Amino acid sequence: MADNLKTHMTVCAGGLITNVDPLTHAGSLGGSAIRMINYEPSLSGGYRRISGYENNYGTVPGTGPVLGVNVNGNISDGIFACRKPSSGYNYLHKWNNTSSSWTAVTAAGSPNMTSVSRVRFVNYNWSAEAMLLTDGVNPAAVYDGTTYTQLTHANAPADPKFAEEFGSHIFLAGSSASPQTLTFSAPLDATDFSPAAGAGSLNVGYAITAVKKFRNELFIFGANNIKKLVGTNIADFVLQNVTSNLGCVASDSVVEFGGDLLFLGPDGIRPISGTDRIGDVELAPVSKEIQDIFDSYYLSEDVVDVSIVVIRKKSQFRFFFKNDASLSLIGAIRKSQNKQSIFEYSQLIGIEANCVSSGYIGQFEFVIHGDSAGKVHRQEKGSSFGGEDVFSLYQTPYFYMEDPEVRKNIFNIHTYLKSEGTTEVFVGVYYDYEDSNTNNPTTYDFSTEGAAALYGTAIYGSGDIYDGNPSPKTLTNISGSGKSVSISYVTNNQKASHTIQAITLTYGLADRR
Repeated sequence: MADNLKTHMTVCAGGLITNVDPLTHAGSLGGSAIRMINYEPSLSGGYRRISGYENNYGTVPGTGPVLGVNVNGNISDGIFACRKPSSGYNYLHKWNNTSSSWTAVTAAGSPNMTSVSRVRFVNYNWSAEAMLLTDGVNPAAVYDGTTYTQLTHANAPADPKFAEEFGSHIFLAGSSASPQTLTFSAPLDATDFSPAAGAGSLNVGYAITAVKKFRNELFIFGANNIKKLVGTNIADFVLQNVTSNLGCVASDSVVEFGGDLLFLGPDGIRPISGTDRIGDVELAPVSKEIQDIFDSYYLSEDVVDVSIVVIRKKSQFRFFFKNDASLSLIGAIRKSQNKQSIFEYSQLIGIEANCVSSGYIGQFEFVIHGDSAGKVHRQEKGSSFGGEDVFSLYQTPYFYMEDPEVRKNIFNIHTYLKSEGTTEVFVGVYYDYEDSNTNNPTTYDFSTEGAAALYGTAIYGSGDIYDGNPSPKTLTNISGSGKSVSISYVTNNQKASHTIQAITLTYGLADRR
């Protein structure tokens, strides 16, 4: 019998894919996932259970949710947050590492924060580091670590939503009085908007939903349009059309990532490079592998209210839908076997982020988010979600090994798993797409771990303890047979992270019954 045993090997790569047929998924895309939650594509190979987050910064003074956060390692101690004041007008706060507390920044001009739902930050440096704040209700403001200054020049918009620094000018947009107007300051002077000093304005012809600098161009997004501004000053600024067929539907979804500029369009995440190069030609979004997830989000949620953050050291971005811990995505870029950069995705569940930011303070990258309770947390810290267990799930496609109509007896699973410490992983086995006519192994009572209740299915197999042993291969003996088999890995704990790198199945052919 041993001579008849065969092995099926899968290297874990490709991420979550939901838009292909089962046979293609198991064949050419076998290293990808049909379900993936809280696993991230690892640059070193495989899928890693994500790190946790910690409430490193306590509660921001004020009331309501955190309205905005910012990492700027060149101003004060680098961490900033905005929240509606309980009284007065000091909504901007900076973290003090010495006292481990928040210090209010005196807000000149008495800004009214009553109806503000989001504060946006832009970091820039002309002669010194500074940051620009807009909220869609009050005048824009600049803070340089010492002085808070509202941009109340007569020619500046009174309530801009968006801002960007470009060509040594400050650009403001999204005012209620003139949503189609892009207003820019004098060169190297954020406070002067007089034409005589080199300031001015441009009518782009549509309501602006976002502005973002990318390389040597300023992209101006509408809901159904994109234009770009080229040039260096008022004398040679030129507006150029990019496309009139699509635009950005979520203002805080625009991010520079992977050598491109990404934004949330009406059908998913799109890159500006392809849109800009091809113009009005409709290119597929880079989120096409998970298109049905996007479609379901668009139908059920307010996709306008999203936020995105980049984790640079991991070539990863995290996309948070609404103020909802159940609707988030991880996107990452990895090199394929032919050295091409490909996008890989996973769902992220358990982090409620009202606003996000990332950046370097010294040599360390900080990823922070503010929640609805007024707290600011640091991601990529610890192994729990603020003291709560981290649920994670990775499930392979249904492997048919040679022939989808031939039954196989499955004997064992070798998992190539790299553990960062003591952890616990539950291995599940599913046959024939969970066909009720197929005999499965004895069920493992998993309800206390939350997976069975969440998905309404039984988890088969056993729970294994891994302690960081240098041996990369672990053995799980199983039983059962089917024409196809899928393996799942589930955790729900606060133990160390681990990476699933590859899987091999040992099996024997049975018959075509």
